[in-house]
Amino acid sequence: MSVVDEIKERLDIVDVISEYVALKKAGRNYKALCPFHTEKTPSFIVFPEGQRWHCFGACGTGGDVFTFIQKIENMDFVEALKLLARKAGVSLPPRGERQAAEDEQRRRLREINAAAAHYFHHLLLNSTAGERARAYLAHRAIAEETIRAFQLGLSLDSWDALIQYLTGKGYDLEDIHAAGLIIEREGGGFYDRFRGRLMFPIRDAQGRVIGFGARTLDDSTPKYLNSPQTPLFNKSSVLYGLDMAKEAIRRQGSAIVVEGYMDVLTAHQNGIQNVVASLGTAITESQLRTLKRWTKSFVLALDADAAGSAATLRGLEVAKEALDQQPVPVPTWRGLIRYEHRLEADLRILILPPGQDPDQVIRADPQRWARLVQEALPVVEYYFTAFTADLDLESPKGKSLAVRRLLPVIQEIGDRVEQAHYLQKLARLVWVDERTLWQELQGRGAKRAAKREGEEAAGLQAPSFGLEEYGLSLLLQEPGTLEVVGELLAQVGDDLPQAEDFTRVENRELFAALRGWLEEDRTFDLEAFRQELPEPLREHLDFLLQRAAQEPPLPEEKLRQEAGACFLRLRERSRRGQLAQLRFLLEDAEERGDSRSVDRYREMVRDLTAEIERLQQALKAGTRPERDDTSFWSPLAETSEGAGII
Repeated sequence: MSVVDEIKERLDIVDVISEYVALKKAGRNYKALCPFHTEKTPSFIVFPEGQRWHCFGACGTGGDVFTFIQKIENMDFVEALKLLARKAGVSLPPRGERQAAEDEQRRRLREINAAAAHYFHHLLLNSTAGERARAYLAHRAIAEETIRAFQLGLSLDSWDALIQYLTGKGYDLEDIHAAGLIIEREGGGFYDRFRGRLMFPIRDAQGRVIGFGARTLDDSTPKYLNSPQTPLFNKSSVLYGLDMAKEAIRRQGSAIVVEGYMDVLTAHQNGIQNVVASLGTAITESQLRTLKRWTKSFVLALDADAAGSAATLRGLEVAKEALDQQPVPVPTWRGLIRYEHRLEADLRILILPPGQDPDQVIRADPQRWARLVQEALPVVEYYFTAFTADLDLESPKGKSLAVRRLLPVIQEIGDRVEQAHYLQKLARLVWVDERTLWQELQGRGAKRAAKREGEEAAGLQAPSFGLEEYGLSLLLQEPGTLEVVGELLAQVGDDLPQAEDFTRVENRELFAALRGWLEEDRTFDLEAFRQELPEPLREHLDFLLQRAAQEPPLPEEKLRQEAGACFLRLRERSRRGQLAQLRFLLEDAEERGDSRSVDRYREMVRDLTAEIERLQQALKAGTRPERDDTSFWSPLAETSEGAGII
């Protein structure tokens, strides 16, 4: 199994995308307003069964968890690979000289961040401009000792104050930019990212500055601003205050996770030192894996609105009205339970008093905070409370909804004894015979298993060398063939071959790299091309070349015919995948009685059907790929005839 496959196996695309987009259940899938363009009607759909996403609106793009992260974080493949590997807890292999160069770059970036933190701290403590920030901290009861311990700072309200300071110290603009401290102008040049803000240096577990959080001191937006993704800083795996809290966490045997910087400062100032912050977002598995080096017991502090809101039902198949509310920054129920099971951890939820955050509770009454920590609920107990808060458990409808909401939660519990305990609890809660609930639970499990077996029997697990790999191997033998393929697709009214035509991440990225090389009008040099690839893609390239060498050589004309047929088939397969997705959406819209969506989806189905028919005709008119046996072809590249077009 490749590193990419291992990452995709460990991560659920719904959980990953939910960290960026407010997903809403829509039948078997999830929908949302597309994060990549402005729209009023949700057209962004996530398909859990295939672990794919697609925008059926203006973008018209889609893909898997890698393409989403690359697009939403504006990352290349290697950066996305690192981010997702951290989320999944997958180790990436060392890369020799390249790794050494990256290690040296990270050393320079840490040095630059440390210099910036020192500069900001000096301004806060000593400059006239720092008076306002000092007054704000005094108002929040943050002592000077705490300010110094956490090295809080101030960024001047200037476009280039930090640039002038760091370049004066001899640092290169390129490295300062790579550290996330400055932004490149469209017309050339750079300007400071953080201006006129209270600065919170963010450190790794070793106490090295890797990024910054920044709070505005006026009404400007955003209120809080973090460093962007850099070689050092990944928001989804970093915890604020960890360097100061790790020994207390080890000593006390538990870690308390809050949302904000000020919560951490106030807690530590009051002697509560096992507190860290998730940088204002939902806790991630990557963050918990980091904390697990010191403890297996975690307490997540949620405000009362989040704890009691039906929006925490996100991810459950529940009533539509519950999902219409604004989501809160809480991980999905399934995510938390999976975290607990996979990490073999004890996760608890601390519910704060209405309208108060940890900072306010601790300042008012540290003893009350201690009681709230002691009263924190185990994660499943919390969901029993949150998911039934709005139900009349005396009514048949209320009981039915409670079972529908909580059975999936119980099903996710990995420990069978614990699962049996909560099944009994649910039976007592709704006054239903436990055997009835057990049968329902078993039925849900059987359906999931049957579906999984059916997919495997249908051959949805793609072989290691299929249609995509064959097409790529042909292009690598004769890159000029790409122009011929483009002309062939143009004849049926389609665009040039796209990376989106590939479903496997390595194939997609390798094709994008090859096309990028050719678009620069560079003479193709296989070894030079190979050297420019990141290590995972280099390994995949070697695999393709090795397999291609095992096949009999093709004359140039035959090779071009084969490549043309391959890419026609890939495009047809891509459109069939979209058609299958639309079929699900159409059925869901019909069930909901959403006539507007039904009309829209039917029109899209007609357009896709017409395109597929054109591709079929082109395939019939031309030469089919020579290798057309199931041991070679991807099973998704079935013959066109009778394939069930709507």
